[in-house]
Amino acid sequence: MKRYRACLAAAARCGLLASLIVGLTACGYDHGYQYYPFPPPSPPTPVGDGSGPTGLIQGKDGNFYGTTSNGGRYGQGTFFRITPAGAETVLYSFVGGSGDGSNPEGVIQGSDGNFYGATSEGGAGQCQFGCGTAFKITPDGAESVLYFFTGMTDGGSPNGLIQGTDGNFYGSAAFGGVSSGLCGQSGCGVVFRLTPSGEETVLYSFTGGTSDGAVAASLIQGSDGNFYGVTAYGGTANGGTVFKVTPAGAETVLHAFTAGSDGAAPQTPLLQATDGNFYGTTPLGGSSSAGTLFRVTPAGAETVLHAFAGGATDGAQPMMPVIQGTDGDLYGTTGAGGSTNCTGGCGVVFKSTTGGSESVLYSFGPSAATGSHAPQPSSLIQGSDGNFYGTTTNGGQFGLGSFFKLTPPGIATVLYSFGSNP
Repeated sequence: MKRYRACLAAAARCGLLASLIVGLTACGYDHGYQYYPFPPPSPPTPVGDGSGPTGLIQGKDGNFYGTTSNGGRYGQGTFFRITPAGAETVLYSFVGGSGDGSNPEGVIQGSDGNFYGATSEGGAGQCQFGCGTAFKITPDGAESVLYFFTGMTDGGSPNGLIQGTDGNFYGSAAFGGVSSGLCGQSGCGVVFRLTPSGEETVLYSFTGGTSDGAVAASLIQGSDGNFYGVTAYGGTANGGTVFKVTPAGAETVLHAFTAGSDGAAPQTPLLQATDGNFYGTTPLGGSSSAGTLFRVTPAGAETVLHAFAGGATDGAQPMMPVIQGTDGDLYGTTGAGGSTNCTGGCGVVFKSTTGGSESVLYSFGPSAATGSHAPQPSSLIQGSDGNFYGTTTNGGQFGLGSFFKLTPPGIATVLYSFGSNP
C-alpha cells in the first residue's frame, strides 16, 4: 500500500490522474492486479534485520516495535523490536505466498498485550501478489494470520488496524467492496470490522464519484465512538474526502477537497487533538502545490493551517500523519523540501501550533549509501521520555532505513541502521 500511495502521488504530480479509473489502473489496481507503468518493484531481497521500516510504536515494556516492508529471512518484511538504546531484534520474518502476508503496514499493541496489524500483500485472493492479511504476533514472535482478504466484497490491501473501544479491530482496505464504474471492477475500498477470532464484517463500501470517496487511509476512532478517516480520491473535485463512519456502518462525507488551495489526495490517518478537532495533511495542493496541514471540525468545517512551500526553508509533500506533543503542538514529517542535497529536498520534521504557526524543527540530509535519494521519514511518535522517535524508509549507514531519536529542541541521533545484519 505504501508503494501504491507513492505511485498515486507521483502520477498526480505528472498529470496522469485525469480520472479516478486512470489513477487506480495506472498504479496497479484493476481487480487487484498490479501493472506498474512506473519502474516495477525489484524482487524482494533477504536482509536479516529488514529494510524499509514502515511504522513504529512504543510498547508497554518501553521498547519500540515496528515493521519493515521488505527484507527479513524471506524478503517479505519483518516485525522487530528496538530498545531505547538502539539494540534491534527481529521477532518475525513474513513468509508471503498464499499462507502468510507480505509488506506489513505497521502494528498496534492490543489490550491483551499481543501485537496486531495488516499486510497489504500476500495471502489469498485474485491479486497478483495476494490481497493482504490481518495478523497477530505475540511478544515473543509467534505469528498467526487472523484473516485472508480476497480482494472482492471483503476488500483488499488493508492499511492497518486499530482496536475499538468494544475490543474488536477496525480498518480500511484500499480496494474491493462494491464494483463501481468509477473504480472499475476493483471497487473503491471498504471499512471493516474484525473480531479477535478473525471474523470480518464490511461496515461500509465506498462508491467514489462526486458524493463519496475512494482509496481510504487508516482509521481512527473519535471520542464520540465513530470512526474517521480520509480518502485520496472522490468527492466533488475528485480531490479526496474526510469521512465519518458510525459503528453501524452509516457514512458521512464531512469535507470534499477541491484539489486546490485546500489540499488534495490526503493519504494518512487523522489526529483528533485535545480540542476535539481533526488534523491531517495532504501531499498535494495548497497555495504552493506542495501540500497542506489542515484542520476539520467534527461538523466538517475545514481550515488550511499551513501551506507547505518547499525549498530549503520549508518542507513539501507531507506523506505521514501528524501527532500532538505533550506541549499541545503538532509534529510531523515531510518527504521533500528542506536540504537541497537530495533530489526535491531531503524532507523535514516540522512543528506547528494548532493555530497554524509552523516551523522546521529538523532538516534531514542525504546518506552516503543512497546519494541524492531522500530518506523518506515516517510518522513520529513521542516516547515516554519526551523525545520523538521515528524511522526513515531509506538512508542510514546501509541505505535501507534508520531508527532515530529527535529531542524537542531538534537534535537528531540515529540509533540504528537497517541492513547491518545481512
